[in-house]
Amino acid sequence: MSAVLPLLGGLLLGRFVADRRLAIATQVIFFLVAAGVLVASAPSHDSSHAQGALLAAILAPVSVATLALGTLWRTRTTVAMSASQH
Repeated sequence: MSAVLPLLGGLLLGRFVADRRLAIATQVIFFLVAAGVLVASAPSHDSSHAQGALLAAILAPVSVATLALGTLWRTRTTVAMSASQH
């Protein structure tokens, strides 16, 4: 469940936060929290810490992709709105 934080957070940050540095910093914090929870809670789900770390490693590029998709969403919305005003 904690993996949803950087995924959904990245999409929404990219879409609604115009300051790119703030969006990236917040996305990194979201990822670090999710990765820590994944690794720490892995034994509670009959997995090892290494498996939790593997999931966190897989989550990293996906988190970057969701932030990029959110930014693309914002850009396309801005372009579409400016085109409809002309």
